[in-house]
Amino acid sequence: MIKGETGRTVRPSGVLAVLAALLVAITGTGLSVGAGVALRTVQQRAADEAVSRRMELAGAAVAAESGRYVDTMRMIAASAGTIRPLTRTGFTQAVQPLEKMGLIGATSITFMVAATDEQIPRLRATWRDRGAADLGPGVTDPGHEREYEQQHEHIFPVFNHPLAGFAAPADGAALSPAATQALIEARHSGQVTISDSYVPSRDALLPPHRQQRSFVLAAPVHGPPPAAGSPRPFLGWILMEVRGQDFIGATLQHVTHGSADVRLRAHHSDGTDVTVTTLKAAGDGTRDLRRTGQVRVAQRHWQLELSATSAHLPGTHSALPVIVTGAGVVASALLAALTFALAGSRARARAQVVEATAELRAAEEASSRQAALLSAVLDSVSDGVSVIDEHGAFLLHNPAAKTILGIPSTNDRIGTWQRHYGIFTADGEDPFPTEQLPLVRALAGESAEQVPMMIRNLGHPDGVIISVSARPLDAAAGQAGAVAVFHDITAVREREDKLAATSAALHEELARHEADQAELRATRDELVAQKAYLTQILDAINVSVMTVDTGGRLVHGNRIARAVLPAGDAPTLTEIAAKLDMAYPDDKLMPVEETPLARALRAEKVNAVEALVAVPDGTRRAVMVHAQPLHHDGQIVGAVASAFDITALREREAELAAFAGIVAHDLKRPLAAVRGFAELVHESLSDQVGLDEQVLHLERVVAATWRMSRLIDDLLTYATARDAPLALAPLRLGTLVREVVDEHLAAAAAVPSAPMPQVYIGSLPAIRADAALIRQLVDNLVGNAIKYTPPGRAAHVDVTAHPAGDGWVRLEVTDRGIGIPPSEHQAIFASFHRVATAYSGTGLGLAICQRIAERHGGTIAAGDNPGGGARFSVTLPAA
Repeated sequence: MIKGETGRTVRPSGVLAVLAALLVAITGTGLSVGAGVALRTVQQRAADEAVSRRMELAGAAVAAESGRYVDTMRMIAASAGTIRPLTRTGFTQAVQPLEKMGLIGATSITFMVAATDEQIPRLRATWRDRGAADLGPGVTDPGHEREYEQQHEHIFPVFNHPLAGFAAPADGAALSPAATQALIEARHSGQVTISDSYVPSRDALLPPHRQQRSFVLAAPVHGPPPAAGSPRPFLGWILMEVRGQDFIGATLQHVTHGSADVRLRAHHSDGTDVTVTTLKAAGDGTRDLRRTGQVRVAQRHWQLELSATSAHLPGTHSALPVIVTGAGVVASALLAALTFALAGSRARARAQVVEATAELRAAEEASSRQAALLSAVLDSVSDGVSVIDEHGAFLLHNPAAKTILGIPSTNDRIGTWQRHYGIFTADGEDPFPTEQLPLVRALAGESAEQVPMMIRNLGHPDGVIISVSARPLDAAAGQAGAVAVFHDITAVREREDKLAATSAALHEELARHEADQAELRATRDELVAQKAYLTQILDAINVSVMTVDTGGRLVHGNRIARAVLPAGDAPTLTEIAAKLDMAYPDDKLMPVEETPLARALRAEKVNAVEALVAVPDGTRRAVMVHAQPLHHDGQIVGAVASAFDITALREREAELAAFAGIVAHDLKRPLAAVRGFAELVHESLSDQVGLDEQVLHLERVVAATWRMSRLIDDLLTYATARDAPLALAPLRLGTLVREVVDEHLAAAAAVPSAPMPQVYIGSLPAIRADAALIRQLVDNLVGNAIKYTPPGRAAHVDVTAHPAGDGWVRLEVTDRGIGIPPSEHQAIFASFHRVATAYSGTGLGLAICQRIAERHGGTIAAGDNPGGGARFSVTLPAA
């Protein structure tokens, strides 16, 4: 220790200088390192947000582009379904617009059809006539098997069209298993489907690193429905092959800009995950940022994986933390050196130096704390803050400002701010004038408050709306320039717009509500009047009408119904059946659950059911009953039935049937005598010479008697089809048709010189009909199909059935015969009307068929068979 002149104890100056210098260096270095770490943390957070945005953009790009391809497939399938007939020329014209749609990766588009073993010869001939080449062996579809023939279907490519400069595949080229499975799924679902990925044959011989995995999109093609309410017929498929790397690589390249690795993986049907395509980033380095997500492609979900190097992401990695840390360490070293120099001065000034150093250290610490606090505040606030000098150079640009503006770099040239940041007016229509920018106005000494503008650039492709306020900096404070504070108000604007739209919609809804209330009151009054009017109409008609609820209780009955119903407000079906003593036409008691109203409550449509009921005068009357369910919002809420008295009609029918039998007997007996004597004379004269002309006349007489006998039989059948009571019962249509066809085939076999007819019988359901009348209908239609065939050619007849709406079946009989002129499609059902007079007949066969169909509540129609010949469709009630 050394005593000074004043008597105070003074430490050696060298020790004090060293201690002071060390203290300054350590404190300054710590503060500098802390500032560098804080800046690096902000950069890492920005990198995470950047890679998340790229992941979202990549998923949206893949989903949007694949959706465009799926929509294109739907459009082509719908177009192909409307072209009748579809030829190679028509197919080429339908798909040519695809060449200008920029379908990257699409190599070809193909139309495909399916056929069973029996249909293949006819299929090959049909499509050959329409311009297709050899269909090839086809691919067996193991998932589609006919119920009766147990035959697999085969899938054939018919028309192929190349896309994007690829070589045209040959018509009939083989299909991959993945493509075949996609066709099966598309037919089953009725939607566009995507296949498992596979290596196409064109890449099989290439090195593995040059091979591309491809996939196909398949869309079912349906034609227009043949009749109203009937399903659309399945015609085939449209299939497009797409190269995965070309399709997805081009799509993702526009999103990532080479800043991230992308891999797209597909989950295959066998449970494996296969990489469809990969995209590598431009730079090297460790991929320290990764994201994984799902993206929908047609009916499947593929996995999208994205990895990136944070150092390669723009605006997320810079040397600023290192520079700040280095600058702080250098400044601390200089300050320590200065402290050491000051501490080594003369003892007389030591106390002043120590005091000044303490004050300097306190000021430095306060300044560092304020700087760190200001830096932390600016880094943490969500508002963007930008400070420029008097020349427009940026002095401060916090992270929020970079995020909001979407451009991490700054630009010190005022004239280029609008283009650099993409600044537009708030409506996004016009560039924002440079002289009106808030910072430019602040440099001119003018304050700007909450100026709205839109920022639209690569970082914000959809644009964001910001609000900017700017103030000039006071030059007296040591720095001239301007400061701007801005924040994103896009969500606020959207909420305001939604609020305004909601308010307007609410006012419109209130106005509509008031109008609806007035309309409802008017409708209620109208319904009351209509109900009273309808009640008067129902009470005026001589048909019994009654409705019941789902519990079987009576809801309403008109005047005729109330006269026979049990007393009480709401009798049940059991009470109604007991009161009416309802029975079948053979007088067998009808169970309650089989009454028309009970069947209608089970969702059946009951048409033309004949029954016997007891009336108040003690007699039994024959009635014809119709019933059907009542629906509301897709649910059964009750049933309605109508019945009218047919007792007098049945009595007249019985008299007419007896009269017809007598007339037929009286006509046939002399006719048989004429035919018998003519045949005897013919036998006597056939061996005599010189009587050929007389024998020819006798043969004409015999043929005329046979035609007369057949005409009498057809007249009796025609009368029976109209007037005979219906004996409705469940009927196996397939068994009946086979019996009729066997009879016709046996008759054809008796004529060895004639070609044997070929008859195909499809899957036929059960129906509810009169067996005798349906047999007559089928016999007439099949007989006509065999008869009206050009001489010397075998008849080809198809008998099939399809659903025709709720409770109905459509029976179709098609042939390849001489056909029917379009102008005669309705006239042929008229009595005695004949079109092909070169063939034998009475002109009553189709009139009989029409009466039988109408007696069952159905219809019959004639049309052209697309392959040549005629098509007859008959609707009959399902069992």
